[in-house]
Amino acid sequence: MSGQQIEALSSMFAKSLASSAPTSTEIIQPSTKRILQAPVTPFVESVRLCPFDILMPPINMRLAMVFKIAPASESDTQGSSASFEKEFEVVVAKLKASLADALELYPPVAGTIDRSPTDPAVITINCDGRGARFMTQVESRAYVESEHTLDGLSGTDLFGLDSSKTIFAVKLTLFSCGTIVMITSMHHQAADLASYMDFIRTWHQISRKELEEIVLPVTWSRDLKLATPVEIPPTMPGILILPPNLTSPPLIPALRIFDGLRWFISDAKLAQLKLDCTTLISTQDPVKFWISTSDAFTALVWGAMTRGRQDIPTKTPMFTNQDADLESLGVAVDGREMIGLGSPRAGSSSRFFGNLNLSVAVYHPRVDLLQTTLEATSRVALAIRKTIQDETTPDAIASRAAFIASQVEATRPVTNQRMVLEGDCRSTNWVKHDLSKFDFGLAPRVKPVSTALGTKTVYPAGMFLITRGSGGLIVATTVEKEADVLLSSDPLLTKYAEILKD
Repeated sequence: MSGQQIEALSSMFAKSLASSAPTSTEIIQPSTKRILQAPVTPFVESVRLCPFDILMPPINMRLAMVFKIAPASESDTQGSSASFEKEFEVVVAKLKASLADALELYPPVAGTIDRSPTDPAVITINCDGRGARFMTQVESRAYVESEHTLDGLSGTDLFGLDSSKTIFAVKLTLFSCGTIVMITSMHHQAADLASYMDFIRTWHQISRKELEEIVLPVTWSRDLKLATPVEIPPTMPGILILPPNLTSPPLIPALRIFDGLRWFISDAKLAQLKLDCTTLISTQDPVKFWISTSDAFTALVWGAMTRGRQDIPTKTPMFTNQDADLESLGVAVDGREMIGLGSPRAGSSSRFFGNLNLSVAVYHPRVDLLQTTLEATSRVALAIRKTIQDETTPDAIASRAAFIASQVEATRPVTNQRMVLEGDCRSTNWVKHDLSKFDFGLAPRVKPVSTALGTKTVYPAGMFLITRGSGGLIVATTVEKEADVLLSSDPLLTKYAEILKD
């Protein structure tokens, strides 16, 4: 994708529900309080990024959290703008102070990304104490979630190409009804979601004065200490290298701008889906044929999206191997636990800060994905589980890292990258992190509330993002508009999930 194309897309996204209310911006620099009595991670001046960092697109990952300020008294049932603004000032001051302390403990987050002008393999984070952008805005209107998007309230560009910008940013918007929307932003080449959440969790613990709960990485180094493969594989499932002689730069496949379908599946329906699938395979080896709830749900959504897109005339070509009989699914898989760098469990901190998203690909016969039966869905779920098991051994991870490193020239220049992630569909699963549990200890009157705002953003066709909602999961399915009609009436998907209304 060319620099002009990226600039045009960024401009288009930024115009989403533009507000005339002024935005205040401040750079929060790391404090020097040394708030922890225990030893902290040794400071380094720079961190060289690893192959899995370089694989990630130069975008800003955004997370949405919503808080509600309660009225000051029982007689003041609606609350007043003046009362809300006064409470908002207290919230902002607390978050600024705790963010400064968190940045002191995470020097890479307070740094900047530096790209070597001569060697595409050399990208570093300079731990220069630049800090983080902290933005605030006060709106004179009430908050109606259906009127807003993640991009419109984030205060940051989708693409993080400007090295002068900070790696981390946050924007708080107060609405006249007492709703506070907080959007945080982290550059994807600095961290994956697991590391992003490690930092958010540390900030949350500092704000709540739970310093004894803080667990930091043992080192800032991105050296994974992987074994050197006997030979570097010529190809890698999940990663495509486009030819260098393209007449035009590759385009991001058709984007849906905020208007794709969003679904809700309750925890009870999730449990039933797993039980239904497991029952069909329980007569086989229970270890060899075990599937997770995530496997079953991913198989359900992948199949429905494949069926919805199968026969529409506007189906967008994706970055895939174009096999006549197979469909491919790109899956984000955390490799930390497999190489001894942390637990994948929700709420657990890891020993590694950076990207360890393996970006694997699952291949499965199209005929199964086109069937609206649980038998076929169970086979798809098993294929997902087997691929994850096969691609997350230490040797497989080492081979993947070596392949990426050998193809680093394909990432240059960043605005015309030829190394792309493969998949007729791509799944990103964020359900381990329930953001409505993060209250930051702000004030007795300020409470977090559940939101689906995080799914209202820009996706390429074929992407589905799964997040945690109140009492279940929210999934955004991105298919061509013509496929929405077929997807919304899919008999198997609608058996377990329902369309989420704004």
